[in-house]
Amino acid sequence: MFDLMPFKRRSDLPNVFSEMDDMLQKMRFDFPFHNLGEDVNVSWSPRLDVSETDTNLEIVADLPGMSKEDIKVTMEGDLLTIQGEKKEESEQTNKQYHTIERRSGSFYRALRLPTEVEKENIDANFKDGVLTLTLPKSKEAQRNIAQIEIK
Repeated sequence: MFDLMPFKRRSDLPNVFSEMDDMLQKMRFDFPFHNLGEDVNVSWSPRLDVSETDTNLEIVADLPGMSKEDIKVTMEGDLLTIQGEKKEESEQTNKQYHTIERRSGSFYRALRLPTEVEKENIDANFKDGVLTLTLPKSKEAQRNIAQIEIK
């Protein structure tokens, strides 16, 4: 069906269907002592909170177990990307796992921003596994807010 669409899907963008598959896999297998081999290939993606004030956009991403060196944030036009890789712990012991819920591997999140921001003044902080991005709106974007009178 998607082959009929007049645009070519970029392979580096996140796939909504794989995220839906991840949720379905969790609903099917997310109980104690399920078969671990069946959901090993499920990728992970950090969860985001996106909020807005009159002057800023704020994005908060949960990235537990990661360091700031593992994360890359870029801005191209109005597309903000957060990508990185959470390394898998490689310590091998004589453990028999009953469940493995912690995810590892690379992730990629892309957000098309709803308003123009001052790219040179973006503030990024990473503390205790939480990435907080503060994106100041451009002066032009702040002026475009119109108060509508209700009659």
